[in-house]
This record gives sequence, structure tokens and C-alpha cells, in this order.
Amino acid sequence: MSDVHRILVVLDDCGPGDALCLSFCLNAVRKAHPGATIDLLVSARAWPVFEHAGGFGRVIVSHLYGAPPGVQPRSRLGKVIELARLALRLGRNYDLAVTFLWGTTAINLLARWAAHRSFGYANKMPWLLDSALDSYPPSGEPIQLAINLLAAAGVSADAEVPYIPFNRDTQPSQPHPSPAGNLVVLHTGSDWACQQWLPERWAVVADSLVSRYGAEVLFTGLAEESEYIENIRAQMRHRSISLAGKTTVGDLTEILARAALCVCVDVLTYELAQAVGTRIVLLAGQSRTRAVVAGLSRPIIVNRTTPELRTAILNCKTRVEKASYGGCRFYACSMAGLRDISVDDVLEAIEAQGVLEPLRHNQLIEAEA
Repeated sequence: MSDVHRILVVLDDCGPGDALCLSFCLNAVRKAHPGATIDLLVSARAWPVFEHAGGFGRVIVSHLYGAPPGVQPRSRLGKVIELARLALRLGRNYDLAVTFLWGTTAINLLARWAAHRSFGYANKMPWLLDSALDSYPPSGEPIQLAINLLAAAGVSADAEVPYIPFNRDTQPSQPHPSPAGNLVVLHTGSDWACQQWLPERWAVVADSLVSRYGAEVLFTGLAEESEYIENIRAQMRHRSISLAGKTTVGDLTEILARAALCVCVDVLTYELAQAVGTRIVLLAGQSRTRAVVAGLSRPIIVNRTTPELRTAILNCKTRVEKASYGGCRFYACSMAGLRDISVDDVLEAIEAQGVLEPLRHNQLIEAEA
């Protein structure tokens, strides 16, 4: 459409994994409107993915949702103040706004203020949108829902491997261990306890990777996940390395590019590993039942969540107070821990990926020594 000169893409109220998963949508919008200036409105949690991004007019950070761990979510007055700040930053000069994922009424209001036409999934005030889409179904596949949204906005898109929206060569990187053997990255952390696996099971898998394959096990994660990771490492018999809180998104990308295998839960690491072509074993709960984006190497998804549990988790996760906190790490919850996934399930998936060579008998003796 030749009359579209400025576009606002909204990725608020979501984490970095969600943002990177939908990165192909940014390419689709750019291809549909090659002469337009595209600005991004992203959550503070998704900001690290786009911090060094090129090809955008502005990347504006929103603090409406997703309070950091230990910080109270914004009050209603705080949200009104932040909404006013964002409205002033954005102005009213956009031809088109596209809000991905579920959005909120506040976000829809902001997009309508900023743009002549606004597309997204309906909330409490569907008349704020030009699209005829119903409310966002939490149980739906995010990729297909994003494609449907783009189609409503007149943009054609196909599911692609996530692309990394920054120049990896320019990313700051500190020296990290370069293992002599097979590097296996274990990423155990999530904003949601119902998307994390039990620490004692991680420890058994990590030890098996060392004793059976001679792997160099490297844990990655955020600084606030250090205690969780150290709990896993304390239960291990073998040596491992932890870089929790010590990597940027660029650092993590480079580490994954050197790894033979990544075993992770459904967070940003999953999309990054796909983007660089690293083999993946994904431990998933309600968040994912099958691969919907064809990566450079097909992931194996281990999911034992029953339809009843999936519905219960979705109903819990979509409560407003939990979304405002940006997640829930109540590990005592009966739905936490991906309890239906066994150690054997994960070990079988690791073997099925076929990228690790089992040690010979004499090597096994040395590994156990």
C-alpha cells in the first residue's frame, strides 16, 4: 500500500522468547511496505532482543507490564502515567499499527491514539481496532495467530525460522570456556514455574550427558536463575559450568552456535538455537505441543501435558495479576515442574537427535573416574 509511510509494530506484554519467535513477522511487514519507516514498541523484557537491532526508525521500551522479580507491578495510576509517557513518545503520525499476541485494552488504546489504522486481537474495546479478529485464544499456536493477524492487516507471511535482529559481529562478548569435547547447553530457567523441570531430574540428565557422551555441560540463564541452577549442580556427580547472569543475548547466540546440542525449556533460548541451526531437545508444558517453525534443524519436543492440565495452566497464566508480574515462580504449585516428563523421556530424545557419540568402554571408565 503506497499510502503507508510510518508503521508501529507493538510487542508489549511479552518476553524475549515470544518476541524472537515472531521476528519473521517484522520481515514480512518490511517486505510488504519497503519504503515505510517501522518503529517498534517493545516490553522491557523483550528489549535485549532488539537493543542492537538495525533497520528500525525507533525502538521504544514500554514499562506497562512485566515487573522484574521482587518488584511490585505498577498500580493503576502508574500505568496511566506510563501510558501517557508512551503516547507522548509515539505521537499521532503513524499510518498503521499492528499489535502482536494478545495485547491489552490499554495497548489497543495506545495504538489507536498513535495510528490511523490499528490491527490486533480484540480485548474489552474491540471498536479500537480495524481488524475483525476475535480475542486472542491462549491455547492457539502463536505463529499461525500472527500470520492470521498480518493477513487482516493486508500483509502476507509464511512461518520461517526465527531470525536474529542484530549483527552478531558487533555484539559485545566476554571470553567464555571453550570445551575440548562436545558442548551441550542446558537452559533451565523460565518466568513460569509451570514451564520449568524439576532440578533433581535436570541433575540426572546432566550427569548422563557427561558419563555417556563425555559432554561438556554448560548451564545458561539469567542472574535471578542462579540459585535454581546451583541447586541442580549441587545434585550432580560430575563437573559442569554455569554462566547464569554472565551472558548477553549476543553471547548466548554465539555459545549456542558452538554447541552440539541444546536442551532447554520454552524460552528465548529455543528460538536462538533454531536461528543458528543447533540441534534442540525442548521440554514443553502448555506452551508448545509441536514445532510450528521449520528451523535449520528440526527440534524434538518432549511434552507430556494432558489437555486438562494444559487448560488449567492456561487459565492460571492468563490472570491479570500474574501477567502484570511477568510470570509466576511458585514452585510449590501442583502444576509446576513439568512433572509428567521423565528422565528417560529426555534421554531418549537426546539419543534420537543423533549428534552425540557415545563413549567407548575405556572412555566410559575414564569419565566415571
